[in-house]
Amino acid sequence: MGSRMMHYCMTTEINKLIYSSKETRIHLGGLAPDLTHPVYAPKSVTHFVQVNSQGKKRTDYELFIQKYKEHFTDSFYVGYLSHLVADQIWYETMYLKLVKSLPENEKQNAIDKGYRDFRRLNKKLLTYYPVSPLEEIPAIDNVKIDGLYTEYLPGIAKQLNDDFNVEQSAMSEPLEIYSLESIQKYIQFSISETIKVLHSHVGIPR
Repeated sequence: MGSRMMHYCMTTEINKLIYSSKETRIHLGGLAPDLTHPVYAPKSVTHFVQVNSQGKKRTDYELFIQKYKEHFTDSFYVGYLSHLVADQIWYETMYLKLVKSLPENEKQNAIDKGYRDFRRLNKKLLTYYPVSPLEEIPAIDNVKIDGLYTEYLPGIAKQLNDDFNVEQSAMSEPLEIYSLESIQKYIQFSISETIKVLHSHVGIPR
C-alpha cells in the first residue's frame, strides 16, 4: 500500500482542514496500521481486511468506524481511518492494475520496484507538501484498537523521520513503476475521500 511519507502528507493536509494543524496524534494514527513490533498481529487485523467469495480484498473502514465511532473526538482515530481509506484506494487504483494483473512470476519484481520508487518519492514529495520530521511524539496510552500495540509507535515515527534522509540524488532517479502525477492524484483523492467519509459516517464537518 502507500508509503509512510504518503500517509504523512495526507494526515498533514487533513490536520490542516479539520484541526488548523494543531494535532500531532493524527499523524501517529495515520502511521499506526503499518506498525511493526515484537508481537505481530496480521495486517489483515490492523487493516480490518475482509475477503469476498471471489478472493477480492477490501479494507473495511466502515467496520472500523462502527467499532470505534465514539472515539473520533481523538484525532488518532481520524488518522487511523485516513490510512484505511487510503489503503482501499491504493488497492483499487494501484495494486490491482500494476501488480495483481501481472503473471505470478513477475509480481515480486513489481513489488520490489515499487519499494525502490517509495524511496525516490520520499524526496520528490517534499517539493509539493510542506512536511517536516515529527519533533513531538506524544505518548499514546489510551487507545485500544484490535491488533495495535501502541507502546511501539515511537519506532514507526522514527522510521518516518528517517524517510526524510534520502540522498539528494534520488530526486533525479527515474521512477520504475509509479509516476509522480499518479501518486499526487492518489494522495489528493485519499484526502478528499477521508473528509467525505468523516462527514457522512462520523459527523465531523467539512
